Amino acid sequence: MELLRSLAALAEPPCLETPRIAEILRLGAPPEPADYDDLFLFQLYPYASVYLGPGGMLRGEGRDRIAGFWRVLEQTPPPEADHLALVLALYARLCELESEAPDEATGQRWRHLRTTCLWEHLLSWLPAYLEKLQELASPFYKAWGELLREVLNQEVLELGQQDILPLHLRDAPALPDPTAEGGEKWLASLLSPVRSGIILVRNDLVRAGRDLQLATRVAERRYALEALLGQDPPAMLEWLEGEATAWQDRHHRWHDLSGPVADFWSQRATTTAQRLQDARKDL
Repeated sequence: MELLRSLAALAEPPCLETPRIAEILRLGAPPEPADYDDLFLFQLYPYASVYLGPGGMLRGEGRDRIAGFWRVLEQTPPPEADHLALVLALYARLCELESEAPDEATGQRWRHLRTTCLWEHLLSWLPAYLEKLQELASPFYKAWGELLREVLNQEVLELGQQDILPLHLRDAPALPDPTAEGGEKWLASLLSPVRSGIILVRNDLVRAGRDLQLATRVAERRYALEALLGQDPPAMLEWLEGEATAWQDRHHRWHDLSGPVADFWSQRATTTAQRLQDARKDL
């Protein structure tokens, strides 16, 4: 439980306790505030709703569902109920309550809630998140992500695999067909990880501009993506197709851990790659 709480604390901005936690967990030199800001505030937002919500935005349906889980536990949901630090801390508390249960029936109830929290609200999105984190993070946060992955693996070994997809994923709308629903909805859905199976951050769009020698617009991701597509549609569609294909392999890396969850994400990336290829052929 204390390891989970320590990992949760490190998903918050660095504070006076950070060096001590870093030393205990052997994660190396503690991060600079700029390392945290660049990763968590400007690139890879640590909110489940961004990765599980159909709009790929903060709050919304993804956060509401996690807030509902807090209410099941007879807790008042905090304003940022889907923040990774809070969900990890909540999960640690469920582990603690199970270990302290006065009888078997109570212990089984806490184990059921712990399992639900793990699969519904952590493993439904964290594998993809941690894959992207390894690409973007400073050495300290890379080590943090690797340790979190090890912890998740141990939790799955203890609690077992799940055959049923988390509700977040079962209810997630698919990527729309641009020929049927229009390019605007399709463009927005590319930035919704649960729909597209890919995570595109600001650095990716800068990289696309550099790779394709296109002007990169300093703007929100949607407008930056739109500007890149407007300059050279075939080249940008091909670049995006390559990203989606790479994400298929990334999701497969987690298959032994998350089973159907990894398959879901991989299939979403496969569909996205095919839709991008079709769009390029239709130009």
